[in-house]
Amino acid sequence: MASWTRKPDVYPFEAIELVISAIVPIVLIVVGTLGNITSMIILMNKNNRRTSTNIYLIFLCLMDTISLYQWNLSNTLPSFPNSQQQIWGNSVIMCKLSEFFSFYTLHTSAMFLTLVELDRACLLRSRWYKRKIAQPSAALIVCAFVFVILFCVNGFLFGLGFEYSIYDNTTGLYQTYVACYYSMNQQLNDFFVIQYPWIHLVIMYFLPFGLIIICTLLTAKKLIFSQTATNEQITRSNQRNRRISIMLLLMCLTYVIATLPNRLCFSVFSSLILGHDYTDTVFISTNTLIAWLSTRHTLLNLKMLGETTGADLSDE
Repeated sequence: MASWTRKPDVYPFEAIELVISAIVPIVLIVVGTLGNITSMIILMNKNNRRTSTNIYLIFLCLMDTISLYQWNLSNTLPSFPNSQQQIWGNSVIMCKLSEFFSFYTLHTSAMFLTLVELDRACLLRSRWYKRKIAQPSAALIVCAFVFVILFCVNGFLFGLGFEYSIYDNTTGLYQTYVACYYSMNQQLNDFFVIQYPWIHLVIMYFLPFGLIIICTLLTAKKLIFSQTATNEQITRSNQRNRRISIMLLLMCLTYVIATLPNRLCFSVFSSLILGHDYTDTVFISTNTLIAWLSTRHTLLNLKMLGETTGADLSDE
């Protein structure tokens, strides 16, 4: 992964960065927070939380909300002119929290989105899954496993970040700084730079993309290309399920569009991007695009809730 430190840029890049890293994130925080909270309130209704899909959606909204603040606040204040304020780099504790949650929230959101798709596909194709697995209690256990496993995978990030002091000859005082994403342990540094990017790619991209594509194809085969039913009630149910499946497909496409540019810029094309006037603009744009993902999921969740409230997401 690319090692990138933001620096002051020349016009017009500084003006562009002000918009994409300060103004846009504030809008995303407001819209995303209100939307996610609204979604969670509706999903936690007694009738709605009886389905396993909605349990996964609740946790998806929760982690998307945390991700909104983690990704947006880190660049919002430094983007304003003459601002030297930082949120995550003021102390070692804040630095470690930033390092951990920046990856943990992305990984959990990716897994819960994948579980929504997997749960949906299995509900439509298996009555046994509906009776035995697709229960709120089982969904909560799965969510707990996701949280614990991903905490174990990303927990080493708390070991990164440390304070160091430099003697200032002009003032005669020691200046204390915080180094994030670095450790005094060289083995830990090597793991973060060499092995961890591949773990991140598997959790964030390869595994979700693969399962989502398979689930989407299975769902499409079951609903979109299925024969038209003669029973009016079944016909209405199939039409509703098709609309829900299309919205889930849009969520998956949004996930690909919002996350793939960030990974390509930081992992594949970083050597071509670093060292130019537009470097900060490109990297900040891809980070803001990931933050937009949380808001876009919110809007699709609210639309989907209108279809699924009180509905049985099963094979009719």
